[in-house]
Amino acid sequence: RSHCDWSSDVCSSDLLNLTKNTSLAVAVGMSDMVQVGTTVFNQTGRTLPVVAIWMLFYLSCSLTISVVVNWFNVRMKLVER
Repeated sequence: RSHCDWSSDVCSSDLLNLTKNTSLAVAVGMSDMVQVGTTVFNQTGRTLPVVAIWMLFYLSCSLTISVVVNWFNVRMKLVER
């Protein structure tokens, strides 16, 4: 495991991995998403839209975290002369 200093891009992936692996987010967020998706699937019988919504939700969360952390990395970058 690499050390995360705030001036490197390693920190971005570390924070993204931390978010993905957080047990509370998985327990609360994903269980709710799966429950709603299962209800929609049972009522409509359409699998593809449900899976597409799950993928878009996960993708939007990951990209949002990545953009915020990368913006923070750029702001904290040391300027060399």
